[in-house]
Amino acid sequence: MNKRRTDGDETWNRLLTWTKGQKPSERLAAHILRAEGFKSVDPSHPLGGRDSLKDIIALKDNMKWIGAAYFPKGQKSFEDIKGKFLDDSKGIDKNKVSGMAFVTNQELTLRNRKELKELGKPNTIDIYHLERIAGILDTPANYGIRLEFLDIELTKEEQLSFFASRDNTIFQMSEKIDALLIGYNAFKSTFEYNENSDVFKERTADEIHSIIDEFTDKVWYERHQMLKHSVEKKSTIVDPDIWKGALSAAKKVEGKYGTENLGPYGDFEWGMLNGKLSALRWVTGDEWDMLDT
Repeated sequence: MNKRRTDGDETWNRLLTWTKGQKPSERLAAHILRAEGFKSVDPSHPLGGRDSLKDIIALKDNMKWIGAAYFPKGQKSFEDIKGKFLDDSKGIDKNKVSGMAFVTNQELTLRNRKELKELGKPNTIDIYHLERIAGILDTPANYGIRLEFLDIELTKEEQLSFFASRDNTIFQMSEKIDALLIGYNAFKSTFEYNENSDVFKERTADEIHSIIDEFTDKVWYERHQMLKHSVEKKSTIVDPDIWKGALSAAKKVEGKYGTENLGPYGDFEWGMLNGKLSALRWVTGDEWDMLDT
C-alpha cells in the first residue's frame, strides 16, 4: 500500500484514480446509498449481465429509486459524464420509478450538478459526486467500507474518533433504556396491589353456580340448534317424544335469555363460552373439560 497522504485527500484521490472496475463500484455505490438512508437496496448484476438500465433498485422517502454507478479511472470531461447520466436516466421510465441516485467518482461543480438535475426533470435526481462520497466514507460509521474498497487504514486520530462515536452511541442507547425503565416503573405503579379493589372481590357460591347454569343452557341450546338442522335435513332421526321435549326446552331457554343472546357464535366466541364453563366447573369440583349438558 502506498504511503497515506496526511492532508485529508487520501479518500478523494483513491476514488478519483479508481482502477477496480464496475463490479466493486456498484457494490460501493450500494453501501453509500444505505449509509444515506436508502432502504431495500438491491444491486442488479454486479457480476455481469443485463440490468435493464439500473445498477441498483432502492426505496427512500416512500419512493422507488434506481441507482447508477459511474467510476471511470481519472477525471472525465463533463460531456462524457453527462452522456453517461443521460443514458442511465432512461432507466427511470423503463423501470417505472420516481428518482435516480447517480453515484460517481467524478468532480462536479455546482453548475454541473444543477444541469444534470435539470436534465433529469420531472424526476427526482440526487447526485453523489466525488467530494460528497469522499465525505461520506470519511465518517466513523463508514471507515470499514472505506477500508474494504479503498484499502485505507485508520489513523490514530480516526481510531479515537471511531471509539468516541461508538461510545456515544452506547451512551445514547443506555439513556434510552434508563428512560424506558423509568417509564415502565411509573406505568407499573398504577397496578399496585390493593386488596380492597373490585378486582379481588370474591364471588359467592350462588353467583358461580348461577353463571354455570347460564353457560350450560347456552351451550346446550347451540348444540340443540345444530341437531335441529340435522333433523330437518333428515340426516338424523330422534325419538318423537324426546324431540318434542327438546323443542319445549329450547322455547324455555329462548324465553329466559332472548334469542338475540343465544348465538350463533363464531369460533372464538364458542371457544370462550365452553372455556368459561369448563373453568367454573373445575372450581366447583368437576374435572377439566367437563362440558356435558
